[in-house]
Amino acid sequence: MGVEKEAAMKKTCLKLMVVMVLAVVLSAPSCWAKEKGYCYIVGYSMQEKTAYITPVFVANVSGATYSEEEFVADVVLIRKMEDQFQNYLAGQAINTADFVVSARVAYRSQAIADKRLADEKSDFTGRGYSIKAANKFRFKK
Repeated sequence: MGVEKEAAMKKTCLKLMVVMVLAVVLSAPSCWAKEKGYCYIVGYSMQEKTAYITPVFVANVSGATYSEEEFVADVVLIRKMEDQFQNYLAGQAINTADFVVSARVAYRSQAIADKRLADEKSDFTGRGYSIKAANKFRFKK
């Protein structure tokens, strides 16, 4: 009877460990993203003197701070945003080869992102660019 009890206990321990490992593995990605970063993306062509700019949107970031205004954003997130925006521009029948696409990522508040966006629009306008709003762009997390 002692051997059967020990075997049942080992089986119960094994099941418990499997459940704990699954819980950690499945919940870890959502735990890594601790903060909401406010972002926007700019695509501009020096040849066409046109800049496409998205509205500010939210993306999950690690929560590590870069400065008083920004969170640290990882390269994977930046590339994902830029790739999606290039695909968006291509879908609008725009020659993406002429455009430089750059994500402005992980501002700590909507107000900071809005100010940076307004400053950037003003800068492009001052350099003679026409600004085109990319309001239909949606970042897919």
